[in-house]
Amino acid sequence: MTLLKEFSDVEMFINSLSLLGVDCFFGCDEQELMLLKDTNVRYVRMQHEQAAVHAADGFARATGKPGVVLLTTALGITNSITGIATAYSDSVPLVIIAGQIQDDPLHTNHEAFLVLNISGLTMAITKDAIKINNIEGLQEALKNTLTMATNGRPGPVLLELTTDTTMNVTQNHRLGRPQLIRRNRGENSIKMAKSLMETARKPVIFIGGGIISSGAADYLREVVQQTRIPVVSSLMGIGSMEAGNPLYLGMLGMHGTFATNKAVHHCDLLISIGVRFSDRVTGRISGFSPSSKKIHVDIDPAEINKIIPIDLPIVSDAKEFLFTLKNQLDYQKINENTGIWSKEVVEWKRTVPRFDQSNSVLNPQTVIRLLSDSSIQDTVVVTDVGQHQIWTAHHYAFTSPRTLITSGGLGTMGYGLPAAIGAAAACPGRSVICVSGDGSFQMNLQELITAVKYQLPLKIAILNNGYLGMVRQWQELFYQGRYSQVKMTSPNFAQLAQAYSVTGFRAQTEEEAKQIIREAFQCTRPVLMEFNIMEEEKVYPMVPPNHNNHQTILSR
Repeated sequence: MTLLKEFSDVEMFINSLSLLGVDCFFGCDEQELMLLKDTNVRYVRMQHEQAAVHAADGFARATGKPGVVLLTTALGITNSITGIATAYSDSVPLVIIAGQIQDDPLHTNHEAFLVLNISGLTMAITKDAIKINNIEGLQEALKNTLTMATNGRPGPVLLELTTDTTMNVTQNHRLGRPQLIRRNRGENSIKMAKSLMETARKPVIFIGGGIISSGAADYLREVVQQTRIPVVSSLMGIGSMEAGNPLYLGMLGMHGTFATNKAVHHCDLLISIGVRFSDRVTGRISGFSPSSKKIHVDIDPAEINKIIPIDLPIVSDAKEFLFTLKNQLDYQKINENTGIWSKEVVEWKRTVPRFDQSNSVLNPQTVIRLLSDSSIQDTVVVTDVGQHQIWTAHHYAFTSPRTLITSGGLGTMGYGLPAAIGAAAACPGRSVICVSGDGSFQMNLQELITAVKYQLPLKIAILNNGYLGMVRQWQELFYQGRYSQVKMTSPNFAQLAQAYSVTGFRAQTEEEAKQIIREAFQCTRPVLMEFNIMEEEKVYPMVPPNHNNHQTILSR
């Protein structure tokens, strides 16, 4: 027997989702029982379980609401691990429902579920887990998992449907990150932050994904407008500030801009909000922002003092912190102290040598800018992982939160297309662009079937350089050009797209790129654009490994 063994049980499952505000979920099984009438809950069937989780992930990042995915086979659970780990690494709220919804005539799947320790497999990559063996407890369990996924630091939560009658009706496991967060809302912390900001001469605000997760972008922009303090971001924080704001210097770290890395290196106060100080941000830890006092605001106390020593730790939601702070700062005093610094830093941004020089007939930076120029303001851009990801971060003009969706922590190749499908399901009527590389795209290209099935208006842009470009770049720059396992063999992507009934284009020059982008953006169906760029094209700026961030290579 299985937990959802009757049509009425599945109907209860769908109705429970609807009552809890879930209007879309993802999976891989073609279940006729999912095609219930008179419901506003959509079921998006993907081709592979990893892709199903990525799609739920893309849905969650685009909306801020938990993405929901149903996995109904033992193999489905093991196939999903990469997707769950990707969401966990980037603090994305997901609910993973694991268990059978129908009896298997041969009982093979049921027996596999009995053997497979699902909660054990996912323990390190989920926040919490609930097991239920009684259909009457389903709605309450769903409500609890949806709440757990978003409370505190967001993340994936497992709901396991089991037929184990030896357990209690509902079991709750404490897994992964702490669910209960101690928040430091004390007036003393705000007063200390206020004092540090009002007396600093060279402050910088460093923002990460926590700004977007908490919905704090508007408060951040208000504080920046009033204080005139320069802002830098991690990859995950892009979109919190408008790209065109002179005080926004860009991305920090290994592929950070010249002005960003220089400002953080020379600042005397670093106000870090919703960041995790990954190695891609810090460079050599001993040389990271060596002269600054450091404030770190994070909802997860485990992140504070984990990597970088902090002078003022504040355990708080980013939105709450900025809301409280903005009403207490003496803006005139800050402007008097930091005016010269702000002008100097903005000038670094304006006068730095260009780092997008290229010998390509068609260079990738131009492609990204053309896509940006052709898009409307609320377009959602989803990337895979590699050189194209960094080119997109630098050259697409993001203006709003939740418009860049990318795998930052785990760096999951194959993330882009399924996450774009999830974003398109989340935002009907909005334009969605998927920027990928020839290596990443081939990892989940089967989901073209899904894009066609649901007639999603995706604009897929593949930057094809015939290599695993980022790995090749490291081998060329730091291993004397000793290439290993980086040369790609790829299909003609435009023809491949057409085989899936997707409109396909190819471009090898800037003029051809302009033409196919113009045509593609007039399509209301899925469309794929292949841009052939030079094989040895590199991502700059770049900080060499084990160097300080101010030791930036702008070109070579």
